[in-house]
Amino acid sequence: MWIKILNQPPKEGTMTAVELQGKKIFVTLNKGKLYCAENRCPHEDIELTLGCLKSGRVVCSLHGFSFDLATGVSSQTDVDDMTTYSIKQENGEIYIQI
Repeated sequence: MWIKILNQPPKEGTMTAVELQGKKIFVTLNKGKLYCAENRCPHEDIELTLGCLKSGRVVCSLHGFSFDLATGVSSQTDVDDMTTYSIKQENGEIYIQI
């Protein structure tokens, strides 16, 4: 099921936090591609939008662990991966699949 979450994509290199059906997620546009993931570090319960984007990864502000925007794979083998969601743009509007 595809659900509209934004009327337009975020600016390149920024993260936009959204709450949808009780889930905190973020949307980012990185090198022209949209990504969506849970806005919570799997290691500690902190919002990933407090961190930064670097080389196709979101970096947690707390301990510096990073997660691949496309796959959610963690930089640390002992840290769970980040949950990602399918995302698309139609007529300028942003939808995710949950």
